[in-house]
This record gives sequence, C-alpha cells and structure tokens, in this order.
Amino acid sequence: MNPDLYQRVRGRAYLNAAWRRVRENGLTSLSAETRDAIRVFDADAHKGLRRIQDQLREHRFIFAPQTGVAKPRPGKRPRPIVIAAVENRIVQRAILDVLQDQPAIIEVLASPNSFGGIRGKGVGDAIASVSNAISEGSAYYIRSDIQGFFERIPRGHVIDFLQAHFSNQREFLALFERAAETNLANVARLGDDAALFPLSAVGVAQGSPLSPLIGNILLREFDAKMNGRGIICVRYIDDFVLLGPSPSVLSKAFANAQAELSRFGISAYDPAANSQKASLGKVNDGFRFLGCHIKPGLLQPCRSARQSVLQAVDEALARGQKSLKRAAAMSGSRVPRQGYAQTLVEIDHILRGWRHAFAFCNGRSVFRDIDRIIDERLSHFHRWVNRLCFNQTAQVKRRVAGVFLLDDYL
Repeated sequence: MNPDLYQRVRGRAYLNAAWRRVRENGLTSLSAETRDAIRVFDADAHKGLRRIQDQLREHRFIFAPQTGVAKPRPGKRPRPIVIAAVENRIVQRAILDVLQDQPAIIEVLASPNSFGGIRGKGVGDAIASVSNAISEGSAYYIRSDIQGFFERIPRGHVIDFLQAHFSNQREFLALFERAAETNLANVARLGDDAALFPLSAVGVAQGSPLSPLIGNILLREFDAKMNGRGIICVRYIDDFVLLGPSPSVLSKAFANAQAELSRFGISAYDPAANSQKASLGKVNDGFRFLGCHIKPGLLQPCRSARQSVLQAVDEALARGQKSLKRAAAMSGSRVPRQGYAQTLVEIDHILRGWRHAFAFCNGRSVFRDIDRIIDERLSHFHRWVNRLCFNQTAQVKRRVAGVFLLDDYL
C-alpha cells in the first residue's frame, strides 16, 4: 500500500526542500519580478512555509491565479509563459518531489534515452547520448520537436495513469489536478494572446515545475517504441532526434513517431516542410539539437544560442543605462538600486549561467569570439558611464557607480 502522499507533500521535509529549489531557481531568474517575489518570501520563509503547511493540513490551500506573459520571438508566435506565485511553485515542487520518489514514476523516468526534467540528467547528458550513437555508427539523423507540446498535452491521459497507480490517494490526486491547471488573472489584458495559454482541460503551463513530468509520463510509451531495431531516439521533453544507419530506415521510424504521437492529438514538425523546427541529413554535415551544433568530434553553441546570450547582454546594458541616467538625476531614497556595479554583476550572472549551460561543448574558439564582442560592448558602456559622470559631484558619481550613499538613507 502506498504511503499517504498528500501528507508527505505537506510535511516540512518536502516543503523545505521544495522552497530551497524554488528559491535557487528564482534568484537566478532573468525576471526582476520573480527575483523580487522570492526575496519577499525569503524575508520570513519560516512563517510562509508554516502558513502553507497549515493551509494544506486544513485543506484550505488555494493556488493563486497566475500571470500569463506572451514572450515575443522573432519570426515566431509568442511563447506563452506562466508566472505563478511563490506559494504555488513551492507546493507544485513538493508534489513533483513526492512523485519522483514513487516506484511507478521512477520507472517512467528510468528511460535511458529521455533526459528533460529528470533528476540527475540534463542537456549535456542528452548531447553525450547523441555523440555516443554517432560514434557507434549512426550516420543519418532526423531532428524535430512536437508542435505546441505543452499547450496540447491531454492531461486526462496523465491523470488516468496516476489514478491507476495511486488509486487510494484521492486527496493527493485532487491536489495534483488543481496544481496542473492554468488560471490566469490577466486574461482580459492578454487579448488575442490569451488563446496561446492552456486554459482548458488540455495543456500545461510552461514554467510549472510539474510540466516536464507530465510530458514524460505522457510520452513514456513513445520512448520505449522509438528505440530499437537500429534506431536511437534521444528525447528532451518535446525535442527529439532519431539516429540510424540510413535515410530509409529513419523515414520509416519518423512515420512511426508521428503515428504514436497522433494517439494524443499531437504531431512533430516534418523536416520536409519546416527547416527551422526540423531537419534531416548526414551526421557528418552537422545539425542543431538543444541549442548545440553537433558534428562528429565537435560540439559548440548554435548560432541562435550565441545570438541569445549577446541579446541578453545588450538588454542588461540597456536597463543599466536607463537606471544610471535616473541615478545621476536623483537623490535620497528615490535613487535606483542598480548602478554601474550592479549592471556588471547582472551581466556576469548571465554569462556564467550561459557558459555553464554549454559546459560540455569543446569548440572553444566560439567562446573566444563571443568574449571579444562582449569586451567591445563593455568598453562602450564604460565610456558612456565616464561621459555621464563628467563634471559631476562625488555624490552623483557614487550613485551612478552603484555604491550606497549613507546620506541618501531616509
């Protein structure tokens, strides 16, 4: 008989562990709103966790309405990101951790060629699996991803799976169902973009701790069926690559993949029709997968990944310039907290995080090229700061630098 999973979710061990992970992820978020929300909760986290625990014990916990953000993407439809309250994320994370400790879920996540959203696995492991398949003779590939995966996941299939394995966990299953729902507070303000979000019984929120697990449960049989008979299928959530000995074998395997996905009303991009989302060809010619350009013996960030980090640096510099202009014109408590120093720290965090994400890459010349570009932009920023501070008082220079003035405290 399974232990009481609802009781485990509301236990301090799981709630504390969930908060630590939510805090860690939140403080490194690129969203200032998310970082601020984490700091507010962190100011009295013990009290906040006790409140969540009491509400769960008394069956009073309510998932707060979320905020939908339609993130623009050049040449693509906006990405629907759901931002949830810290309390929501803590409970969702606790549910995830409890489930990941159950034998039925451990078995689902034990697939050797599935890597996304699984403890102890990451992008580097997925790329290593691809590289290993290539070294063992796979000469051709088909790369694709599942169209609108998170917004189209039929949650009912996943709920049926959980009910079959945890039939005596009514309270837990009810909590899971509520945790997987998307209820936006800003639907009216989103306008037409509201249609991008999973507001019905179909789909899960991008940004929810539970979404990768829900996707992995749904695709558990896909992973089993797509590996074997000379084919290796490496999957990372909704991205996958088929590797095999010949184009004809891969073409048949891709048709089988489409048939398997169609059971759930979803499909993968066809490489013959969408070169941005899918491709096929010889491994020796190289291909993109999970932000990497892969060739036998060479791994490096792909062009879009390189552009993304430079864009992130440019955006941080633009925010810094805006804040520094305000700092030069203000005094007292109105002085922005972000000065020159804080802007450099933000850029440092961006670069460290991005480089860590590609730690497994061996094409170092790419990193040196990016460093040279960033050096130029930092030099330009430094010269701009010097011009801003020219003929200014020592107090203004310090505010612009981002070093707190004792006399500004009110």
